[in-house]
Parts: sequence; structure tokens; C-alpha cells
Amino acid sequence: MFEKLQELPLLIGLSINELMAILENVKFEFNKYPEGTTVVNQGDRCDKIVYVLKGELCVDRRGDDMLFTEYINDSPFLLEPENLWGMKQKYTHTYSFHTEGNTCSIDKKQLNYLISNYEIVKTNLLSMVCNKLQTANQALLLPISSDLEERVIRYFRNNMLTKTGRKSIRIKMNALADAVDGTRLNISRILNEWQEKKLATLSRGMIEIPDFAAILALKD
Repeated sequence: MFEKLQELPLLIGLSINELMAILENVKFEFNKYPEGTTVVNQGDRCDKIVYVLKGELCVDRRGDDMLFTEYINDSPFLLEPENLWGMKQKYTHTYSFHTEGNTCSIDKKQLNYLISNYEIVKTNLLSMVCNKLQTANQALLLPISSDLEERVIRYFRNNMLTKTGRKSIRIKMNALADAVDGTRLNISRILNEWQEKKLATLSRGMIEIPDFAAILALKD
């Protein structure tokens, strides 16, 4: 358990004595999940901090006319710390294990104790939340591109948690065209070009991207 705690970005910078004291006073819940198990659902109350320590996640985000799915294998991975406080304290994605996996969680009461008693924990948490906020603000400040393909790529990126890895997008062409201010015909042309380059696979209402980094590289 001690070695696992040392891996958590939330606790980076703490001394061994501080970590030992934390273990005596804070309850860390470690869980193992079989493949296909859902950890939290979109819309669930965010009342604890959850780290994925091992395993590949399948992450879904549903909208009125779309479903974005991405696969994340980047441990330790922290689930939405920015939603622990604020106006909407709910998860914005559904997180399930695509493989067997392990998590470590700390409930909000225990987390408040850590923040109150360990300045480094408060700083680490603020740093994580600020990084996410600054990344989101940078995306909002980017000028609207006149290039339709770039607008499609940016729309996909803005709906994803990570820039790399496998992604699946279920969306109607008309809805995608409306979202990026394009025509259905031009959207279809762009996606078919991706398929010809083996960057994506298309089926009815579904876009499968084996590695989104290759799509991003089109406009680097």
C-alpha cells in the first residue's frame, strides 16, 4: 500500500514520515475490478477522489445526438477532480474497465482532512485542477478556423479527455455538420479521406479512430 501511495500525484513531495502519518489517519479504499465493470456513471455525484492504478479504461460521454468513447491506459489516472466542488458536483463521463483494473479512492471528508493538514496535498490538487482549467480556456480562445477539416478535428479534441489512443464517435453526419458549421457532403469527404489514409474506419453513424494522435498530426 505504501508503494502505491507514493505513485499518486496527489501525494508527490511528501516525506516518508508524512506518508506514514497519513496511513494512520486516512482511509484509502483499494478495489479490484473485473473486465467490463463500471466504476462511475455519467451524472453520478462526485463525492470522492478516484485514482485508476492499473488497467485500461473505456470512457463514454453522451450528448443529445452523440456518443464519444475513448480508451485510456495511462496509470495512475485521476477521475475528474475538478468536479469535487463547484456548482455541478457530478461526473461528466462514464468510466468502465475494458480490462481488469485496480483503483484507489479517498472520500471527500478524508480528502478535506488531507488538504487542511498537508499544504503539499492542497498544492498538488490545485495544480491538477488549474491545469485542466487552463487547457480548457486555451481551447476556447483559439480562433475559429476557416479550414473545415481543422474544425472537425478540434470538435473531436474538445470532446475528448486525451489526445492519443483509440476513439469511437457515434454521431450523425447532419449533427456533425451543424456542430462544425459545414455541409454533410464536405464532412463525408473529409472522413472518407481519413479512411483512405487508414486513419479511421467508417460505418453507419460510427467513426472508429485507432490512434487520435495520427489525426492531430494532419494539422501540426
